[in-house]
Amino acid sequence: MADRLRQSLHNAILIRLNMAEQRSQVSRPWDSQLRTADSNPKPLEPGAHIADVFDRRDVGGKLLILGAPGAGKTTTMLDLAANLVQRANAQPDQPIPVMFNLSSWRNAKQSIADWLQSELKLKYGVSQKVGRRWLEEKTLLPLLDGLDELPTERQEPAAEAINTWLQSGEGPTRLLVCSRIEEYELYAKKLALNGAICLDPLTDGQLQDYLNSMGQGELWDTLQQDAALLELVRTPLLLSVSILANEAIDPVQWRQKQTTQARVTYLLDAYVERRLHEVVEIQAYLPGKQPAAQQTRRWLVWLARRLKTQSEDEFLIEKMRPDMLATRQQRWLYGLIYGLIGGLFAGLIYGLFAGLIYGLIGGLIYGLIGGLFAGLIYGLIFGLIGGPTSIDTVESFDFSFSRFARKDFLKQLRNWLIVRLIGGLIFGLIVGLIIGLIGGLIFGLIGGLIGGLIGGLIAGLKTEVAIRVEPNQGIRTSLKNLAILLAMAIPIAFLLRAALPLLLANILDAEAIDSIVVVTSALLLLASIYDSSAACAQHFALRVVLHRANAIPWNYARFLNHCTERLLMQRVGGRYRFIHKLVQEHFASMPLGQE
Repeated sequence: MADRLRQSLHNAILIRLNMAEQRSQVSRPWDSQLRTADSNPKPLEPGAHIADVFDRRDVGGKLLILGAPGAGKTTTMLDLAANLVQRANAQPDQPIPVMFNLSSWRNAKQSIADWLQSELKLKYGVSQKVGRRWLEEKTLLPLLDGLDELPTERQEPAAEAINTWLQSGEGPTRLLVCSRIEEYELYAKKLALNGAICLDPLTDGQLQDYLNSMGQGELWDTLQQDAALLELVRTPLLLSVSILANEAIDPVQWRQKQTTQARVTYLLDAYVERRLHEVVEIQAYLPGKQPAAQQTRRWLVWLARRLKTQSEDEFLIEKMRPDMLATRQQRWLYGLIYGLIGGLFAGLIYGLFAGLIYGLIGGLIYGLIGGLFAGLIYGLIFGLIGGPTSIDTVESFDFSFSRFARKDFLKQLRNWLIVRLIGGLIFGLIVGLIIGLIGGLIFGLIGGLIGGLIGGLIAGLKTEVAIRVEPNQGIRTSLKNLAILLAMAIPIAFLLRAALPLLLANILDAEAIDSIVVVTSALLLLASIYDSSAACAQHFALRVVLHRANAIPWNYARFLNHCTERLLMQRVGGRYRFIHKLVQEHFASMPLGQE
């Protein structure tokens, strides 16, 4: 929360916004039994702190914050959060404030409690068990932002889901929700909270005092002479944009803008141009190596469009998905690269073990040629019919006893064993045409057992990293786990190499035993590292294709850090987001090929 507040575009606007109480915007439990007093907006005392309103006896810590786009809703929420964090640190019995963005609530059948558990795990590294306990014990104080950022058809269902949660008795003792007022006023049912405030536009006195304190007295003189611009900058966001883009605003072009939307677009255009071209101290790139303004704009337009399509407000590099590919040609190329990498890798492993029996050079050549051919076929088929729409990383493992005892883990392990054993027996029957029926069935049983056991263990024990502190951390940890799993599997594979000939000596001939040893040893290694290697190969192939299409830079983290330094993006740990939702929407509306 501290990082979000520090990097906020209008963090410099430290004016305490005026607020008006709007009781008609919430459905309080007692409103159906008592005739309330005046429901018209009631201005609060100038300079009132949001924490004082939140703590009021009639509000009881259940509050709705409304406002126009850029009015300072999120900043006000962060201001309250900072106060609540200090309170929780000083008084352990106080609930812990945690921020959530409702834009990630996609499933209307998912309860708010279940969604919060998944968000706690995904965003804060809190296990499902701990998250569930915290919610049951009402240890958390949820701060829900971005109700209006959901697609229109899901906004009111989300509000109803919040009401259901609160009225069930399982909801929190305190709750804060933020939304744009324009969208919220269209809902048929209001939130079942105790109070609502709407952030007022900045007054002339607030604007003048702030601009004078910033040494921007000339801008105040300009604003007084332009009523349209003065009205527009009464929100903290657009005031910040105007200050930062002041030198890029052409008075002649500005006066030609006749509508409010056209003026907002012009201001944001001016802001973006200023941030792209201004000479600033950049740490992400060496001098002279940073991308050109046109290229930066194109990459940000592509990213903003992807986030809009996926209804996301945050971006994780490791969570890039194959469904980001726009054309069939890109999907074919992605599948081809992924298939070739996988085929060469599998061929290398098979060739190493074949080389132990048939000669190292011959085994490697045989394995690599076979793997290349298989990868080429797989890649073409993968690109033609499609494949997974997500990249499933292997980031960490949970070896706790409770994990092994969980029903879903045992069920997953059983399913993997059944599927792999059936697949192994079918493949073994085919192999039996070459090495004999008994040998094929033995091969199928051993291979299926190994693949199912290892695959089930990895699938059941793998978890995501707790806290993402670095960009692309998921892929990095998957690559590290690939090496760890390979190091663990190699000794077991060599043990099979020594033990299987002794166990099968009286059943099969030497040639069949050698074939089983080679294939099962290779299967052991491949089963151990399949998930990690597949995720890394998929991610690499996706990055290659998107970079080739000029949709992303090759070093994505460095580029996004560069945009953070230019106040176009924010970074919190390994997550990135646009500096403001309006800025994201502005980039998403730009033509992709804009120069």
